[in-house]
Amino acid sequence: MSSVPTVKLGKTIKSLKVIQASSDFQGEAESSGLSELESQKQRYAEVLQTLEAVATKLQLVYERAIIEHRQGIAKLSVEIARKILAQKAKDGDYQIESIIQEALNNAPTRQDIVVRLNPQDLTRFQQTQQQDGGAFAGVKFVADADIGPAQCVVDTPKGKVESLIDEHLEQVGIALSKVV
Repeated sequence: MSSVPTVKLGKTIKSLKVIQASSDFQGEAESSGLSELESQKQRYAEVLQTLEAVATKLQLVYERAIIEHRQGIAKLSVEIARKILAQKAKDGDYQIESIIQEALNNAPTRQDIVVRLNPQDLTRFQQTQQQDGGAFAGVKFVADADIGPAQCVVDTPKGKVESLIDEHLEQVGIALSKVV
């Protein structure tokens, strides 16, 4: 809908002369309006393009920061676990039977098995086995000073299974790194 323009004047108009606008003047006004509109559209398009480029760069920076932080968090988590496990091993706060059972569950065979333990763990284990009745019948246990507390090595004719704290922590670190 087009509306008729209204002009309010403070005085009465004494004479009026109608002049028809020339087509040149009207064309200039229309093209000037269009070029201004096109200019604004172009500026908005440029600003939009710039904002999209900035958003893309920010997304890349964000993703890189997340990856870097995740790797750092994974490493820090493994180190914290290492310290906790070292303290628990030092304090004797672990169940050597559970560690042995887990290692035996991963053994490739159940025949001719030798489990090597830290000498202190072997002593603790033998004491509990006398009380429990020997759930590990048919397995030979030997002391090995090279094995740390809360760890064991299972030797079988088909290979060996190591239940070592550092090995477990390394596997945890690898798993956490894959999450990244």
